[in-house]
Amino acid sequence: MAADRVTLPPALRTLVEAGGTLVRRSSSGRFALGRTAALVEEDALPGALRAWPARLERARAEVATPIAFKDVEKALKGAWGRPPGKVLDALEREPVAVTPGAQVHRGERGGDGAAVAVKVLRPGLASAVRHDLALLDVLAAPLGAVFGAMDAGTILREIRESVLDELDLEHEASTQRSVRRTLRGVPELVVPTPDLELSSASVLVSEWLDGPTLADARPGDPAAVARTLVAAHVAAARAGYVLTDPRPGHVVLLDRGGVGLLGAGVARPADRDRVAAALDALVAFRSEDQDAFAAIVADRLALLPSASDAIKTYGWAAVVLDGLLGGEARLDAPALAGVGERALEHLTAALALAATVAPRPADLAVARSVGQLTGVLSRLGATEDWGGLVLESA
Repeated sequence: MAADRVTLPPALRTLVEAGGTLVRRSSSGRFALGRTAALVEEDALPGALRAWPARLERARAEVATPIAFKDVEKALKGAWGRPPGKVLDALEREPVAVTPGAQVHRGERGGDGAAVAVKVLRPGLASAVRHDLALLDVLAAPLGAVFGAMDAGTILREIRESVLDELDLEHEASTQRSVRRTLRGVPELVVPTPDLELSSASVLVSEWLDGPTLADARPGDPAAVARTLVAAHVAAARAGYVLTDPRPGHVVLLDRGGVGLLGAGVARPADRDRVAAALDALVAFRSEDQDAFAAIVADRLALLPSASDAIKTYGWAAVVLDGLLGGEARLDAPALAGVGERALEHLTAALALAATVAPRPADLAVARSVGQLTGVLSRLGATEDWGGLVLESA
C-alpha cells in the first residue's frame, strides 16, 4: 500500500465520510476532534496518515480559545452562590491549562490556604453537546455496514452516556474520589483529592500537584513512569474502573518524586470478569497458544462467533504487533508507526474480522484506554516486556 494514500473499501469510506459530516455539522464533533490533537504525534503514525496531526491541531486551536476571566468568575459564582473571593483566598487570573472542554486556574482554598486546581467547564458546551448527540444516529447505518455483528444502537447509547458523564464535573469529582481510594496502594502514584463541597456540574476543585506534565517535560527515569502508569491502569481495571483518558497532559512528574495522575474522574465502570478474561487471553497470546486464545475470545468474551474467527484474529494481531507484547521491546513513536503500517497492509483481513466482532458497550472504554495509554507510553520511549508488565501488575 502506498505510503502517501489509503484506498478505503466502500463501506469504510462511507463510515469515514459520515463521521466527517458529523464533525462539520456539530460543535461537539469539533470538540471531540480538538481533544484528540494532544494524543497524536506525527512520527507515531504511518506515512498515509501523517497529515492528521496538523489538521487536528487546527481543530484544537479553533475550540480551545481562552475563557475570559470575568466568565470564569461568573461560572464560579453561579456554582457556589457567592463571589469566588468569598470562597477562595486567591485565584490566579492566568489559566494553567486551556482545553476544548475546560479551563484550569490555580487557587488557594479559603480557610486552610491549600493550593487547589479549579477546573471550569467551558460555558455553553454541555448544552451544545446534549443537543448535538442526537446527530449520532446518522452513524448507525454506516457502523452496521462495517461492523455487521455489532449492535450499533447500543454502542451509540454508550457513547452518549459517556460523553454526558464527562461533561458533568460533579460526577467527575465523585468518581475521582473513588478511583483515588482504589489506587492508593500503587507505589509512586498520586491521584489528587477532589473537594466535593466546592465541585458542581460545571466546576471541579481538587488538590494541586506541583510539577510539569509529560506534555511539557521528559522524566529522568522514563521506565519508572511507564511502570507506574501500567500498574495504575491495570489495578483500576481489576477493581472495576477503566481509566479512559490517559494523555500526556494528565501525567504530572511530581517535584517531590513519583507520578500524579489527572483525569481519573472520567473513568468508566469495568466488568471484572471480562478484565480477567482479557488478561488470560494475553497469557495465551504470549505463549502462542492459539487454541486457548480462541476459546477465551470466542467463548468467555463472546467477541467473535467462532473459534476459527478468533484464530484468524490471533494471526492478524501477531503480524501487526510483531512481538510488541511477546517480550522485551522498545515502545516509541517509530514502533507505533510500524504497527500502523502493518495494520494498513492487512486492512482487508481486519475488515473481514470487523464484520463479525460483537463488542459489548463497556468494551469501548477499554479500547479507548488501551489506545490512549499506548500513545502516552510511546512518548517515554522505554524498553520493557510490556505484556509481562501488564500481567505482573495484575
